[in-house]
Amino acid sequence: MADLTPIFLFDSNEKFEPIAVESVEHAGAVLVTADGNDANQAVSLSALPAKGGRMNFPPDPEAQEKKLRPQFGNVGYHRRLTGGGLTWDQYWLWYLYNPKVFVLAAGNHEGDWEFVQIASAGGTPVCMTNSQHQSGSARMWWDIERRAGRPVVYVALGSHANYFAAVSDIPEIGDDGDGKGTELDAIEWRDFGDWATWKGHWGNSTGAGTSPSSPGAQGARWSAPHRYHSSAAARR
Repeated sequence: MADLTPIFLFDSNEKFEPIAVESVEHAGAVLVTADGNDANQAVSLSALPAKGGRMNFPPDPEAQEKKLRPQFGNVGYHRRLTGGGLTWDQYWLWYLYNPKVFVLAAGNHEGDWEFVQIASAGGTPVCMTNSQHQSGSARMWWDIERRAGRPVVYVALGSHANYFAAVSDIPEIGDDGDGKGTELDAIEWRDFGDWATWKGHWGNSTGAGTSPSSPGAQGARWSAPHRYHSSAAARR
């Protein structure tokens, strides 16, 4: 089967790139219990509390990311599942921080999970979906920019939303992604661990900018890729 793994193009001003989830253990993150109390316990991916909770990261995430990237950078997570009569390959990326601010100075938050998915029928790619904030975008395969058969994804500055083309000041959200920064075309795609379905949040941000749930707790994005694709708009 041809290589269909995405090529990610980052904005020229992007300060955060995808890293392995083990980075949370080395970043000094501590647990906050489901009722909001400090658990006085360092985060361990093999011992996450069954009732959920939140990961609380130290201040200055940019400095943390720079320190951790040499060891944990350029890593993502892949899974394959079926839905709607198609086979879906999902490619998830974890970021320590989402600094994007929009709508009355809200939106930035600790932790960020984003992904793209490609649907195939009989080994032939048919369509693709990109995660974008609380929604997504969808295109048929023939409408997607490709290099040597691989789809090209433009990552928005700060928010890490994924687009099919370079973007500038997307209405209401204000996303920018010029695609002129780091190019990641050889990401190490790993399998998910049990942490993928943890009931907690990957960060301690609440309110208008909420830290993300685990991939396996993101509803149709995880359990019904065909429904997520159908709900996504046909746009950039």
